[in-house]
Amino acid sequence: MVGIANSQVSGQVMTYEFRCIRHGLFEVKQPMASEHKATCWECGAPAQRIFSRLEWVWAGSIYRPDGSLREVNDYASLKG
Repeated sequence: MVGIANSQVSGQVMTYEFRCIRHGLFEVKQPMASEHKATCWECGAPAQRIFSRLEWVWAGSIYRPDGSLREVNDYASLKG
């Protein structure tokens, strides 16, 4: 991660998805800097991390129509 100290990233917790061969999918909250390994809560078997598509949509732009960065409460018109 360019420009971000490891100590800053390690404090941020994300939810990761894992799959147990016997018991299916489950989620685990882990720090971003962890190794992202998990075991099934039911049988203790090692689980495989699942990578899924991104579920959110960017609903805006940080840029003005002229290419400059928007500022706080800056609602420049998108019309030419």
